[in-house]
Amino acid sequence: MLAAAVLAGCGSAAQDKTSQTRFALGTVITLTGYGAGASDAVESAFLRIQQIENEMSVRIADSEIAVLNKNGGNTLSKDVYELVKKAVDIAQRSDGAFDPTVLPLALLWGFDTDGVKQAVPAPDKIEKARALVDYKKVGLDDKSRKATLPRGMGIDLGGIAKGYAADEARRIFREQGVKNALLDLGGNIVALGERPGGGAWRIGIRDPREGEGTYYAVLNVTDRAVVTSGDYERYFIKNGKRYHHIFDPATGYPSESGVISATIVADDSTLADGLSTAVFVLGVEKGLALINAMDGVDALIVTSDRKVYATNGLKDAVEIVSGEYALQ
Repeated sequence: MLAAAVLAGCGSAAQDKTSQTRFALGTVITLTGYGAGASDAVESAFLRIQQIENEMSVRIADSEIAVLNKNGGNTLSKDVYELVKKAVDIAQRSDGAFDPTVLPLALLWGFDTDGVKQAVPAPDKIEKARALVDYKKVGLDDKSRKATLPRGMGIDLGGIAKGYAADEARRIFREQGVKNALLDLGGNIVALGERPGGGAWRIGIRDPREGEGTYYAVLNVTDRAVVTSGDYERYFIKNGKRYHHIFDPATGYPSESGVISATIVADDSTLADGLSTAVFVLGVEKGLALINAMDGVDALIVTSDRKVYATNGLKDAVEIVSGEYALQ
């Protein structure tokens, strides 16, 4: 389910346009580029995205991350090691609101395992899994590129891998000389340059309480990444309560910060991916404080009472397009 999408009719020229849609990283990916190098860039980017999935997916038994989790240690390739290191860095910046070792909770709740019925686990099982979530216990040796974990813990890069794949796709497009492109990795969007013909890309941000294809806001962005985390992406309802896939590592339960959608806009898609989760868990006050302390990063946060909070860098770039929401 898409968290954001490029709005149709935004004036992009169709001339020399190449666009392909494929399934990878557990989502639908559409890469669109303009100009002579776009066709080669699209093919090369999809190959790189598939490589990233093969290296980093916990669902692939021989991936580097799966082997790390199984053995409690693994010598990683350079890009996987650096991404694990970046995930731990974002965890440190957010005081653990984003934590790449959340896998035991995801498995327990059934959000990360095919064929497992999602249900509310027993409190003692939640506490046991929560005790295995702690980014501070990830061992990293820069010289050997070896990562280690205590027994029973597990790293899941699902909260950051799409962002990294989008950054890699953008790098490939730039190397191919493409100046205008729109890279949509399941709603994790990177806008390269301006739209053809000039002007900002218009990115619709999904209404977290309506179906796909509905938007509460539109962001006008140029050469930026836009990443959204919401409680509508993967969830189930039990006894009238919504249980979603974004966990608060401090409790072991789905986050109840009052936030239902958090969008990050940044140059770095990998960073934006991790921060969207962190802000969702931290809530409005702490989330805005985290983002305001960082250069070149902005946030758009929606609370359960449909109030919208924006950092200063987005106030002139956002349009609220639903009367149900109010910019504070």
